[in-house]
Amino acid sequence: MKRLMGLTLSVALLTGILAGCAGTPAENSSTSTPESSSAVSDKSTPEASDTEAAAWPRTYVDALGREIVLEKKPERVALLFFRNFEHMFLLDEAPVAATEVDMLDEWASLKPYKAKYDIEDVGSMGGPNIEKLVEIEPDLIIMFSGSYEQYGEEMEKIAPVVTVDSNENNWQGALREYGEILGKEEKAEAEIARIETLIKDSRALLEEYKHKTFGVIMLGEKQYWAFTTQFIFNQENGLGLNPPENYVDMSTKGEEITLEGLASMNIDYIFTADIGGSAAALAGYLENLESNSVWNSLDAVKNGHLYALDSSISAGGPLGIELGIETILTALSN
Repeated sequence: MKRLMGLTLSVALLTGILAGCAGTPAENSSTSTPESSSAVSDKSTPEASDTEAAAWPRTYVDALGREIVLEKKPERVALLFFRNFEHMFLLDEAPVAATEVDMLDEWASLKPYKAKYDIEDVGSMGGPNIEKLVEIEPDLIIMFSGSYEQYGEEMEKIAPVVTVDSNENNWQGALREYGEILGKEEKAEAEIARIETLIKDSRALLEEYKHKTFGVIMLGEKQYWAFTTQFIFNQENGLGLNPPENYVDMSTKGEEITLEGLASMNIDYIFTADIGGSAAALAGYLENLESNSVWNSLDAVKNGHLYALDSSISAGGPLGIELGIETILTALSN
């Protein structure tokens, strides 16, 4: 009882920290890079953007090694890579247009920003609406490097283009990139330090669970994906929770498994999410599994240790990490 009371109090304290994130609500995977070595001030100091020393113009070298000259701070960014919504929002920035805008409705880590910002929907990442982009007149387009060959040159007829990589296991690097692109380097370092501290403090709170096993299972239509979400499993820079011995290869992002394979793992605690990003879909999958004998044989299900996570954990972004930590601590305190 004392343990649970202590963890509950810690959740409350950490929720307060989350609520202080760049003025966003408190309901906001993955880290494998060393903690930031930069010394930064806490949130009680003046806005970092007020003290930025970066000068314009500047030359930015993007993910494809291209040198892009940014004449001034970008004010009208078109973001064609939905995974990076989080990085812009955390820097108190927002695109004027973006692909996959529906993710603002699906991911709980992004929902608070839908009402805050007016973002034009320009279609999908695989086929953005070029005509609409021309009408919007962005002064910078940010896109995934893997899509540049497909339509990057067309985009450059509209505005300068910067390419970025997925950075699935390096949210710090991605945040620094956006800090450099948007002239928010100090803000980026402050947020990196704050979230790394949150992870470190949370890892200490979860130390008593070192003898338990955890799994992150993404559900689809008759699909079960075991994820190796770094902010959860990384022993040095994550929460340090342990997967079962026969879990999937931890050097990968994860892999599809069978329900019988999942049952053989005897996982103590399972966190689950919809692989497609929909909380409603996840509820449907879980309802369908209620009568499945194999599913009901899982230790985590039998013991009431099955919890839902927001699908944003799959992107490994900073807001998804914050929300994931809050969800895990709250679940384990109940």
